[in-house]
Parts: sequence; structure tokens; C-alpha cells
Amino acid sequence: MNKTTGFWYNLFDMPAVYNSVRSVLLFGKGKMFSEITKSVALQEGETLLDVGSGPGELSQLFSNDYAGVDYSQNYVSYSQKKYLGKKFFQGNVLDLSIPEKSYDVVLLASFIHHFSDDEVKKILANMQKVARKRIVLLEPCPWKGNPLAALLLKLDRGAHIRSFEEQKKLVEEYFSIETSYTFTSGMYKLSLIVAQPKVN
Repeated sequence: MNKTTGFWYNLFDMPAVYNSVRSVLLFGKGKMFSEITKSVALQEGETLLDVGSGPGELSQLFSNDYAGVDYSQNYVSYSQKKYLGKKFFQGNVLDLSIPEKSYDVVLLASFIHHFSDDEVKKILANMQKVARKRIVLLEPCPWKGNPLAALLLKLDRGAHIRSFEEQKKLVEEYFSIETSYTFTSGMYKLSLIVAQPKVN
């Protein structure tokens, strides 16, 4: 279950606060942005769905046809005002109705650790139908030997921090992994997984 109540949740539901704090903890977001852009690898004419788009800042990385969906109407409203020309809409990813093969690439950035294994499987099964070419998954990972990183993950609003291997195991039920690796950015260890939908 996601942590949807309390001080930290309410604080980070403010887009400006969320962006500022993450920028500090990541020592700037340049490295993370670079890894996401490289892995998404959008080509001319391709479309992207950003699932759990939050305050919408990843939209500025892509000039192609971009759409972001988030559960928080507060985030969606903020994104629509700040990133004009990009599409954002509110929706519950556990109950989204999106036509099959409607986006070339689906991005899930710092997202699935907000959901249980069963919920993640439902999300991935849905995205397997939506993505024409690939999904890109970015997630925080436990960082052994770094107590500050462990504390930050404990404070994270997501209640399901998984190891890199656990993340890959979930993805492999519905996708064939092309590339997967971890990297560090500031106080975080992050994973990146690029995968193609399996044909049923």
C-alpha cells in the first residue's frame, strides 16, 4: 500500500516542494535526466506515455508527442500550467482505459514502489498492451552500506522499495528485458530497465 496520509505525504503533494527536495537529494537531476533520455531513446514521430508523471518535469526532456498521467489532480493542474503544449491527464493507473498499442514507449519513473506486487503486476499487464515498442522503468534501490540512503528510502512515500533483482523479476513476467543496470545519483541508487512487450 502506498503511504497516502501524514505529514510527509501532504508535504510532497506540493509540486514545488517535491521538485526542490528531489533536486537536492539527487545533487541536481542532470545524471538521472541523462539516463532517462538515453534509455527512452525516442525517435522522430514516436509517442511517449509517462505513467505517474508527478509535477511533469520529465516532459521537458522530450519534444515528441508526450502525455503524462498522474493520480494527483494537484500535480496534473500544476503540470498543465507549467508545461504548456504537453498533455497531462488525471487517472488511476490501476483502472486506466487506454487503447491497445497507443504509445510507442511507456515510462514509469520512480513509480512502482508505490504499489504492492499484485498491483504492479496489474499495471505491467496493462502497459504490456499499451506499449507498442518498449517500456522504461526507473526505480530507487536499496543501497547497502549507506545509512543515509536507507533513511531516505524509509521516508519515501512509496512503501514497496524492491531490490534490483526483484524489480527485474516482476518486469520479466510481461516483458523481455533489453537492458538493465543501476547507477547512483546523489543520495540514491537507481535502477533502469528497458524492456519489450512479450507477445501473448
